[in-house]
Amino acid sequence: MPTDADEPLEVLDETGLPRGEGKPRAAVHRDGDWHRAFHLWVVREGDLVLLQRRSKRKDLEPGRIDVSVGGHVRYGETLIEVVREAEEELGLQVRPGQLTFLGSARSVRTYEGALDREIQDVYVVRDERPLSEYSLSCDEVDTLYEVPVERALELYRDGRYVAVAGFDCQRRVSNALLVEDDVIAQGRELTARALERVRDWLAGADPEPWADRPIA
Repeated sequence: MPTDADEPLEVLDETGLPRGEGKPRAAVHRDGDWHRAFHLWVVREGDLVLLQRRSKRKDLEPGRIDVSVGGHVRYGETLIEVVREAEEELGLQVRPGQLTFLGSARSVRTYEGALDREIQDVYVVRDERPLSEYSLSCDEVDTLYEVPVERALELYRDGRYVAVAGFDCQRRVSNALLVEDDVIAQGRELTARALERVRDWLAGADPEPWADRPIA
């Protein structure tokens, strides 16, 4: 069976346009190729946003706090296919028409033996089910938390701790105190900017996108 390291990603040029080439994920990270990622923020009534704790089995940033749903765009995929990430990670079935596009942003993170250069297409969707009704994949997500969006912003901008309600992949209540060391250090500023757009969207504003080139 193919592994995450083997999945073929869409390789991009410096401008973010596809090069017409599929390449294994491990090789993309090794060579520092630009590639596209899908980020989905799930929000609910009360201006709450969902944060996931990445599985400890992940190759990059295991156990860290991250966007509600995040994944790579495989070679040749369209948005209709990319939304599979929501079901794979959270058991959440969504259709592209339910999503609002908030913009695209460039992310560069450096690790030992890997250079992760992504163009992240950022979306938001509203879903009102309680945490206990999500079905988390333990290979992808350890725990799902709900956080007031302003407190999530304070965590990322200022490192201010926040007490949150949580539910883990083994269907257990897993409330926590999230602190600065929980978040992905290299992505703090970019994540804060994304959360600002989520906050504006919840307030009924039309966020100014980073760019206007979402997944086709």
